[in-house]
Amino acid sequence: MALSMRPKVYSLPAYSLTGDLISYLRCGLQYRYTRIGRLPSSHPLQLWFGEFIHGVLEEAYRRYLDTVRAGAADLPPWSEDVLREIRDLIKSRLAARNLVSWDPDLEGLGDARANVAIQELGPYLFPLIHRAEVRLTGARLLPEIPEKWRFREADRYEMVGVVDVVTHVELEEPKFASNPIVQIVLSGLPTHPGDRFEVIIDYKGMRRPPLDRGSNKPGLWTQYEWQLLTYSELRRRQADALPVAAGVLLYVNELYPTKGDIETLRREIKGGVTDVVPDQDSDLERDILKWSLRSGTPPPHLPLSFRLARALRVIPVSDVAIQKAVAEFDKVVERIETCRGREFAGFAVRDAWDRNPAEEGTCVVCDARTYCPDFIREYGRKTKELSPRLPGVKARS
Repeated sequence: MALSMRPKVYSLPAYSLTGDLISYLRCGLQYRYTRIGRLPSSHPLQLWFGEFIHGVLEEAYRRYLDTVRAGAADLPPWSEDVLREIRDLIKSRLAARNLVSWDPDLEGLGDARANVAIQELGPYLFPLIHRAEVRLTGARLLPEIPEKWRFREADRYEMVGVVDVVTHVELEEPKFASNPIVQIVLSGLPTHPGDRFEVIIDYKGMRRPPLDRGSNKPGLWTQYEWQLLTYSELRRRQADALPVAAGVLLYVNELYPTKGDIETLRREIKGGVTDVVPDQDSDLERDILKWSLRSGTPPPHLPLSFRLARALRVIPVSDVAIQKAVAEFDKVVERIETCRGREFAGFAVRDAWDRNPAEEGTCVVCDARTYCPDFIREYGRKTKELSPRLPGVKARS
């Protein structure tokens, strides 16, 4: 009697949508050092800022929810004492994880943006929230990689993520009729989504990126669209989900733009690479186009309606769009597995992993830039202070 052998026990490789897939697309070598190698960054400013904004909005919503449960809903705006208490609480939590801004200017900017997010966005967003910090997970077939690079026994991988907010929107409710977030979401949908549906919202501690034009590689505009569509696929497979009509990317920086942000917006409007612009020939358009950092004058005032339109990007959800997004992320998993296989086969780290110098901002904060050949080739002449140099020797007179 022939007895079959029990297959070897293995765990499914898990890939986070932001921590793995998006990070790899930014730069594979940086992802290898910081995510897989767990090397702490010497410039964790963006990480601190993103975690800080997420934490502040989550804590603010929790406090609002407590007032709702107590029978006396208290929406922002709140006093400065309450805002300071929320900010200090989140900072202490991050400090316990060794996440500190180390930059007083950045910390001050984070405080200002957190205040604006709570005071101006909170009154419209908090009443719409059904659930916050919803964990998503699902399994997919692990893409095939060349035999010579295979290094593990697995046929599937786990895709995981956390969506910041799930909202239930009832179109017929009069109390939501004048809500600008509802209006922006509905105006961004091609068809009527029905009486009840869900919208998933993901906070981004960044400004609205430019459109992907003139490049064969998908940039942040396309990558984050894939992320939201994949979130939608994972969410709609959960038992308590309503039909997911749209995903919304919420670019928090647009609520409180800096002078540099407005200067970048001016260039993007002139170059036609941004989708949300002031009305043509309006006073706002003229004020933005004629202002510059070199003028030394205060930047133009951006009304809340325009800042909200810039902050909210609505991505309609359809089966075709979801299938394309998930397929693209399958390709990213295949590339990561291939790079890991090369390293497992003996390749040096820099040779095994893909490098991407396309975004200077990603390279500037990367600790590997001093020995990354792509960075030195791409930006070495322009940013000499960031390139490796031998100590100079002063000649004797």
